[in-house]
Amino acid sequence: MVSIINFYQYREEVKQALLAIKTELENEWDPTIASWIAYALASSGVKNNLPLSDILKGFEIWTQDSTIWAVKRNLAPLAFFTWLKKQYDFPIDMGFIERIVQEVETMDLDDKMSPLRRADQMFLLALGFSIAEHEKGKKLISQIAESQMRGTLSRQALYAASLRELGSESPFLPAEPQDAGDIIALLWWRLRYLPDPDKSQIWQEFANVKDSILLHNLDEFDARRILSPWEIALLYEALVMETSQPDPCMLFDYYPLHPRIRGIAETDFKQGNYFGAVFEACKVLEDYLRNSISSKNIGVTLSKETLGDPCDAKHSSPKVKINALDPTSTDYVSQLDEQKGYSSITVGAFQAFRNPKGHQPKDKSWVGVDPYEALDQLVIISHLMKRIEKALHSSP
Repeated sequence: MVSIINFYQYREEVKQALLAIKTELENEWDPTIASWIAYALASSGVKNNLPLSDILKGFEIWTQDSTIWAVKRNLAPLAFFTWLKKQYDFPIDMGFIERIVQEVETMDLDDKMSPLRRADQMFLLALGFSIAEHEKGKKLISQIAESQMRGTLSRQALYAASLRELGSESPFLPAEPQDAGDIIALLWWRLRYLPDPDKSQIWQEFANVKDSILLHNLDEFDARRILSPWEIALLYEALVMETSQPDPCMLFDYYPLHPRIRGIAETDFKQGNYFGAVFEACKVLEDYLRNSISSKNIGVTLSKETLGDPCDAKHSSPKVKINALDPTSTDYVSQLDEQKGYSSITVGAFQAFRNPKGHQPKDKSWVGVDPYEALDQLVIISHLMKRIEKALHSSP
């Protein structure tokens, strides 16, 4: 199991670090840092995103200064500005893009100080050209990115990502990460570009170094590694991706399913056989009910025999009482409602979860379930197991 990371809480912590850097930009504008903070914030969507809107306004003011074109390290933020405007569905200024291409063509790759040799700058350039119909520019940036595929793993990951954004194949073959920056870059790369990454493994790698990094320098004597703005941005996007569509296997591990349900469903679920995981769990519930009341019935009939018929107004003689179900009690109406409710849920579980899987081929699209729906169904079955087990153990 992955060392526990509260993804939602940690995502908020990382966001607060991004917003703290954004506040610093209000006092001292840095277009590259602004680009990375905007990139991160945009991963949550642009609608009603006030911090992102503020950065967009900052870019609009900055680009009014014609002298910025004379500074080569400004080209990547200028390209990113085009990408950012596209997120708001603003039109693309092809003259703007053409000028960036012309400026890039004049740059010397042999110059060790060239922004083209900085992976964090190249990714911003690639984003800008990824949304522009400028084949010459895309080809130029792709060639540069491919020529720079060396160095640290995090550097290679960003150049490889640049190629992916431009629609090119990437020769990136990740090696073992050497530090927290490598782990974050690899985590982000896999979540963003690989269709079915092993999320459990890569989040475990991050969990192992999480306590050795700082999002913001709050104490000058703290020896932990402070992440750069682009590293924080990649980490934030990774957290947004994870929390928007969490790893099903991690969810399975984290949720306290009934031990019998976990035991019967785990192998199928983690191998991607979600249909089989739910079907087997239904059979466990059915077997438990049958043994509990010594019945030969199955499915819906068994459920009604165990908990009573939810359509029976009097709901007479359930063999398992969820609560006291005392007709003399002032709580009887509520007790009866709960009894009928659990009977209905159990009947529904057999009708909706088990029967289609038992009588229809699993390759029918309407019968199959995705991992999240399967987990929803397993949680319901697990709850029924726990609640009926509790009722049996507490009955006189």
